[in-house]
Amino acid sequence: MPYKIGKKTKTKGWPILKNEKGKWRVIAHSSSKTNAEASIRARHAGKHNPNW
Repeated sequence: MPYKIGKKTKTKGWPILKNEKGKWRVIAHSSSKTNAEASIRARHAGKHNPNW
């Protein structure tokens, strides 16, 4: 899967990373790990189902 959760930071929380051409890039931050996982599932589902 092209998304993963990074390590928690003190100021911004949990980073959501996306693999672009072999490099991981931070595309968003989330306040909790559960919300980050839900966001990744939503991004992945939205990519594969345009009517979602």
